[in-house]
Amino acid sequence: MTAHDKPRSVRRQIVTSLSHLLFIVIIFVLPELVMAIAMPHRHHFAFYPGFYFKTLIFITAFYLNYFLIIDRTIGRSDRGRSIINFVLLNLLVIAAGLTMSYLVSRFMYPSRPPRAGVVVTVWSQMLKTASLLLRDAVMLILTIGLSVALRLSVKWKDIDRQKQELLANQRATELDSLKNQLNPHFLFNSLNTIYALVDISPDDARKALHRLSGLLRYMLYEDVRTVRLRQEADFIDNYVALMRLRLSNREVVVDVELGDNDDAPVPPLLFIPLIENAFKYGTQSQDYEPVYISLKAGADTVVCRTRNSFTIGGNAPDGERSSGIGLANLRRRLHLIYGSAASFSTSTEGNTFTAELVLPLSKRYNSER
Repeated sequence: MTAHDKPRSVRRQIVTSLSHLLFIVIIFVLPELVMAIAMPHRHHFAFYPGFYFKTLIFITAFYLNYFLIIDRTIGRSDRGRSIINFVLLNLLVIAAGLTMSYLVSRFMYPSRPPRAGVVVTVWSQMLKTASLLLRDAVMLILTIGLSVALRLSVKWKDIDRQKQELLANQRATELDSLKNQLNPHFLFNSLNTIYALVDISPDDARKALHRLSGLLRYMLYEDVRTVRLRQEADFIDNYVALMRLRLSNREVVVDVELGDNDDAPVPPLLFIPLIENAFKYGTQSQDYEPVYISLKAGADTVVCRTRNSFTIGGNAPDGERSSGIGLANLRRRLHLIYGSAASFSTSTEGNTFTAELVLPLSKRYNSER
């Protein structure tokens, strides 16, 4: 159980205990109240020993269902048979309860002599006994109904909680899988850059390896759900610096404006697919247009925008057809993390490709390992 689950468990135990206490109070008070209404000659509540035994009968019926009958019948795979078993078992509980109730009323409640002039016949005595048993039967049915309601509400909450935990675990597993797919893809592109520098400029190749080691350290050891926006901006700067070592003839424009949002939490490595995509296709065109990268944070959102030229008639600049990861990976991660709260769009105008990612921004940083 996590620290977040403990308060929820305590609240749940308190609610369950209070509901049971309310049930017991009703069981103690309601029969005596009904009896007082049915016998107006009683001017005060008198608690006889038989009353406590009757209360014990109701409590026994409640907890037999709460802890035993409901779990063994309702909710089983064979629904029709389980309901029949539930009804049959409770008919036995009601029959046993009424038998005990009759014996308690017969032997443990004080008998009162009939008033003068009132003839007590066998039929009137039987009618009185039947009315009392009917009252107790209704009380037992209500007790069983209350037990079912409370127990099923707990079971449904447990099922819903387990379902939410399962969905959260599946979501976390898929996010980790998507991130693990990104790491080899990123490493492959970076190694290609360094490979191209080995023969051209060994010194630049060594610098590139040094920068790559820092980038990989960030990717491998920042295994958290969120990082600070400033960390992502620094990662982008380092990656762009690595690419510039290879692309000395291609201008790269980087515009980063975070304002006072340095500590705002964002998912790690969410912007890098756009930037990889921009370098991959922007450097293939022959027009030497600059690769433009922008990361700007406002009051409620952070926007990452890339713009690059591409060769018309060549491969589409989306990274999805060539590698199967790229922007398709990004779209899936966005859906898992933000649902519809984030937006990602691409557009093409002439031989210029633009991608824009907009994320909702929170001010509080809280990484979860």
